[in-house]
Amino acid sequence: MKTGWLLYDESDLNHNRDFADHMSQLAQQRSCSLLTVRTNQLVTGVHDGGRLFVYKDGKEALPDFVISRQRDDLISTQFESMGVPVFNGARVCKICNDKRRTHQFLAGLPMMETTFVNHRYAVAPAAGHYPVYIKPAGGHGGEQVRLVNNEYEWREAADAILPQDFIEQKAADNAGRDLRVYVLFGQITAAVMRTATQGFLSNFKRGGAVALHSLTTEEEQLTKQIIARFSAADAPLYFAGVDMLYHDGHPVLSEVEDVVGSRMLYRESKLDIAAMYLDAILKRLP
Repeated sequence: MKTGWLLYDESDLNHNRDFADHMSQLAQQRSCSLLTVRTNQLVTGVHDGGRLFVYKDGKEALPDFVISRQRDDLISTQFESMGVPVFNGARVCKICNDKRRTHQFLAGLPMMETTFVNHRYAVAPAAGHYPVYIKPAGGHGGEQVRLVNNEYEWREAADAILPQDFIEQKAADNAGRDLRVYVLFGQITAAVMRTATQGFLSNFKRGGAVALHSLTTEEEQLTKQIIARFSAADAPLYFAGVDMLYHDGHPVLSEVEDVVGSRMLYRESKLDIAAMYLDAILKRLP
């Protein structure tokens, strides 16, 4: 019997216990053991002589595979370096959990003008450069995202994020509407359009309205370009969300979610994407 670890940061697990329990039940149905493990249960490092180790709850242990729902690429790299397959892999984790790295990696594809701001040298844009979005570089789920229209609002938003690094992003002209495309092992699986019911944040957990969406040719082409960029870098998207905004009537990159949520997909469809993900993993294990 294969034994896997479903790996979470504790704070994320508290909000995603239903998904974790569902994954564990799916594994049991497939004669597989999938144990939910928190990153604070682990100690990683190198023994005398250079051998890598992973301790779980004080005992040295390794699973047959890891489904990573945490955002520390160092942890993912530790498992991969010890021969344990990780889904998504460490490279995807590193790129996608830093908005600066995501835009840097996907440079050349349609996206809004984005400035990488080092917290030590943060200076408000000059008048005429507003409105812009302020987003923590490592943020997710719409946390601490602010639309600012002047220097006063910029300083207020920056103060809430500091001492983290952040990005300034030119506002798309269709604020409050974005697209989530679900990617499973490099294939487009489903898409959901999210629309803010108030303000500009369209995230489902923040009250955004959602509906299944059939991709236009342009949306599909952009998604495939993003998937191909990751594949060419030996960083395949096993289970991820490609998020797009709309500007001048065209889709543009927003971000790529490594630890992608699926509540809205379950609400709007009969697709069990967790089951599809686990089946695809088990099929690929040695």
